[in-house]
Amino acid sequence: MTPGHDRNREIATHAAHRFPSRRHRPGRARIVGRGRGSAHPRGLAVTFLGGWPPAADRRILTGSAHRVDLCRGGSSAVPGADSLFAVVSAPTGSGHSTTPHFSRGVSEMRRRPRLLTIGMTVAGLMLVPVTASAHDPEEHGTHPPTGGAPDLHSDNMTLRKNLPKVGTATQSDLAFEGRYAYAGTFTGFRIIDVSAPANAQQVAFFPCNGGQGDVSIYNGLLFSSVDTPQTKPTCDSANTTASNPAAWEGVRIFDVRDPANVKHLASVRTDCGSHTHTLAPAGKGSLFVYVSSYGLTPGSIGPHCQQDHGKISVIHVALKNPEKAKVVATPPTTDVPTFDASRLELDDLLPPGSLLDTRGCHDITVLKPLELAAAACLSVGQIWDISDRTAPKVLHTLTTEEVRAWHSATFTWDGERAVFGDEAGGGALPRCRAQDPPTTGAVWIYDVASGAELGHYKLPRAETGTCTMHNFNLVPGVSRDILVSAAYTAGTTVADLTDPADPVEIGFYRAGDPIAANTWSSYWHNGFIYANDITRGFDVFSLNHPAVAGAATLSRDNPQTQEILFR
Repeated sequence: MTPGHDRNREIATHAAHRFPSRRHRPGRARIVGRGRGSAHPRGLAVTFLGGWPPAADRRILTGSAHRVDLCRGGSSAVPGADSLFAVVSAPTGSGHSTTPHFSRGVSEMRRRPRLLTIGMTVAGLMLVPVTASAHDPEEHGTHPPTGGAPDLHSDNMTLRKNLPKVGTATQSDLAFEGRYAYAGTFTGFRIIDVSAPANAQQVAFFPCNGGQGDVSIYNGLLFSSVDTPQTKPTCDSANTTASNPAAWEGVRIFDVRDPANVKHLASVRTDCGSHTHTLAPAGKGSLFVYVSSYGLTPGSIGPHCQQDHGKISVIHVALKNPEKAKVVATPPTTDVPTFDASRLELDDLLPPGSLLDTRGCHDITVLKPLELAAAACLSVGQIWDISDRTAPKVLHTLTTEEVRAWHSATFTWDGERAVFGDEAGGGALPRCRAQDPPTTGAVWIYDVASGAELGHYKLPRAETGTCTMHNFNLVPGVSRDILVSAAYTAGTTVADLTDPADPVEIGFYRAGDPIAANTWSSYWHNGFIYANDITRGFDVFSLNHPAVAGAATLSRDNPQTQEILFR
């Protein structure tokens, strides 16, 4: 943690008392909440794989015998009492083991994480080195290994379904609500029915030009990020230059309640566009959107984007009138130093002057019950108090020299730890080779109350293609901290971070045939792992491991907006 934050010490101390340490105990889960306004997260239902009531060894501890407190309110835990809980069964084909045993090894500090001893169903894997090309590193990934090599994976992880990509556009992020997954691309978004995950089907593709297509969903409203300058805010736009005074970038809002009749409701301009965005619900029909952006390349600089960006944009959305969404604040990125673009080490890949030193955040994750956010701001990571949605307060500024670019973040579901990802090489270089340190391109774990660094994890296999830990989340409602992460050409890795000094990979899948993996996003959702892959399209995996048995299911799941707390 960076010294000199006396002015925030009182806030941090208050947070430590407000959220006392209470790490998971095996076999137990509790749902608690703290929030603003509504009795429970609007439109959100929570269930557990295996149905209601929960197993005797997985108690849901609440303030009373029959109520679950969510966001300062309450809701009956009896099925049918309201929309919060519903009886469900584990999805068919999920392959969840109910074996109570979970093996651990001997702790060893500061080394490459161990791979749990599981077989690999592959013979003669072919790895092709990454080829350098001059491209915008913000587009993520270069050239993955040539397809046709056998899939490499742990015995407990199975590819259930692949939906090839639409056209040639890059596939980006994912969000989930109800029976649908929403898959972003640089030219629009896909709506995929995942009610039967092993038979997932695309029900709609809505074309809308403008990358990178980061998506979120909230009660039928879909939000999509645009950080490629457009000739106009509507979906029939074309790419233009940021120097064009009429250029538009920002967040588009859609009504997707009827996949066959998607409606574009609004477009909100934000300075430097929207590389990513994060929903921050506030109750009483009110939703805020945190927009992360920056000016990293000369082509991004213009009348609406300055090199020293140094802020986020906050959009307010009245859920009853989303057409009137607008920017209501642009708080500065306090205590975020200028990002030294040379830390991406792209001099051999890009012509001189291709990258600029800049200030801004790359991505933010909100933990609504505790009014916290974890912000990955290129040069540092931060923990924010977002009790005032329009004026986040810095609780901790995190600095770790080994992190080259603070890229992504998430919280453990008890709110006690934050996990940050390092996109070393800007998503354009191989950073998982045998000669690369286990600290390069890893995820890093921190204590939320103190800001102390606790450990790091990186996949334990060498990979010669583009590789870092990219977009990720953690499995909700289980007693261990189970990470699911994309890793570009290394595919998807699943790791137990419960002991951050000794993380263990418990599953992985690296597709090779017929199209090799180059995975942008991998997330756990309702008993399966879903991946949006730059080249392959949309993948569905199952994982058979006792650590994920009995996980909670969420009717709405934006990986960067955690609306429930499990303790």
